[in-house]
Amino acid sequence: MKESYWLPERLFWTAWLATRMRGQQNIPFWSRDKLEKVQNARVRKMVSFASRCVPYYRELFQSQGLSPEDFQTVTDLYRLPVLNPLQVRKNPDRFRPDTISLDTLKLVSSGTTGVPRWVHHDAVSLFNNAAHGERIKFFYPNSRRGSRNIREAMIVVPLGSSAQEVQLYNRTKAWLPRKACVERKYFSMLNSIEDIIKGINEFKPDVIRAYGSGLNMLFEELFRTGRDFHLPRSLVYSADSIAPAVKRKITDELGIPVFSIYSCVECLQLGFECSRHQGYHLNEDCYPVRIVDDHYQAVPPGVSGRVIISNLINRATVLLNYELGDEGKILSGQCQCGRTQRMLSLNISRVADRLMLANGEQVHPIRFAEAVYWEKDLWQHQVVQKSENEFELFLVVDPAADREAMKKRLIDEFEKWFHDTIRVHMQFVDQIEMTPGGKQRAVVLKRSEE
Repeated sequence: MKESYWLPERLFWTAWLATRMRGQQNIPFWSRDKLEKVQNARVRKMVSFASRCVPYYRELFQSQGLSPEDFQTVTDLYRLPVLNPLQVRKNPDRFRPDTISLDTLKLVSSGTTGVPRWVHHDAVSLFNNAAHGERIKFFYPNSRRGSRNIREAMIVVPLGSSAQEVQLYNRTKAWLPRKACVERKYFSMLNSIEDIIKGINEFKPDVIRAYGSGLNMLFEELFRTGRDFHLPRSLVYSADSIAPAVKRKITDELGIPVFSIYSCVECLQLGFECSRHQGYHLNEDCYPVRIVDDHYQAVPPGVSGRVIISNLINRATVLLNYELGDEGKILSGQCQCGRTQRMLSLNISRVADRLMLANGEQVHPIRFAEAVYWEKDLWQHQVVQKSENEFELFLVVDPAADREAMKKRLIDEFEKWFHDTIRVHMQFVDQIEMTPGGKQRAVVLKRSEE
């Protein structure tokens, strides 16, 4: 990304964002007819672009005799083959335009699913993401005190944090409207709980945002020790969950509202938790969602299945009919809050696994993701805990990869992160064992016989 931009370009994106932000809070209350009209127009525009400019879709249309005119509505997208993260991970350039030059930002996933993803976003996608922040203003009750900006502490995964990268991109490329400005301070999930608590007490944020498991670890420590802590006005989490008992204690005893965002590196704001905490309202105007069974057949509302998405606004990595790897169900009926967007209930009840070492140290699995992430020829990984200090690491790699060199690099990385406190045995395999539900677990913990 360029460090600076010419004045005309900054003026353009500043005006574009200011225009797009207007009315964002009303979009969740649009009529279904209006929402579907906008949605279908974006389908036609994205399919036309993909068929001309993106190798995967251009070749697919040619081989199957398809035409952009065959795709007029969201339901027409279901004629396309379902994509999965591993397909995109193996051949990322096939999903990027090769006939047009775009100013893009490469974002990385945390890799905690075992399939790390690198997804490029163009300026339209990134500034739409900024505008969509207006839809979740109710996450920030009474946050603005006087004339200063909202203060937000973000406990992030340090793999080139997407939140930091997007904010830097937006602030470099445009002057943000005052109401969009948030004063943020970032804390790494790999820091000690003590350092995070100290930093938050000094910063005094209005809002704390983190992975669900990050908030869970933080507030478990606070409830266990009773130590002094600056209480924010709201908490926002994503990626995984907070234990129900911890969440109830936060809301009932501390009086802090807790909200969740449904986001991923492929779709930056896929949905947001309803103000009545009944499920996630989907930003369907940009990211249509459908639920399918194991044979990729659509299931009715109320039935759980695999989450399939299409991103209608990002031209830098085009993903249509893409399986996220999540499970959920569409809720029946319209929400009592008045929003017309369909609601999704996700099956994310499990808090992310934590590794307990023999010395009593609790380790978030993101440390393993950090160690293996930058291996460009590594397609999938799974960590299996055999004892308190012994782990087995299964690796699926490109057939052309130099396995011995990779193994040496990974040994050095594990030493860097764990300082000889664990032993890791590596195996190169052709595939990772799936759960009975057809999902891959990046971390399998040691369990008691029971």
